[in-house]
Amino acid sequence: APPTEMSLADIAQTKADFVNTARRSHELGIEAVELHAAHGYLLHQFLSPISNHRTDAYGGSFENRIRFPMEVFQAVREAFGGTLGMRIS
Repeated sequence: APPTEMSLADIAQTKADFVNTARRSHELGIEAVELHAAHGYLLHQFLSPISNHRTDAYGGSFENRIRFPMEVFQAVREAFGGTLGMRIS
């Protein structure tokens, strides 16, 4: 099936999933997490004007395209007690 645009509910759920995964990682003793916003993975798809054709607050300008990756980063940072990085390329 061809890819479809994520709904705002999908975006909120995905952000919550990142947070829950980071929280569980911390509980298991993981000391560092890297969010992968490169190589065509989901966060990269939001960043790229090639794949992101949204017309809402998550598409168009660079400021809008980076919104979801930054929301994920900030939410994970609040939930995860260790070192946090983000790979962007």
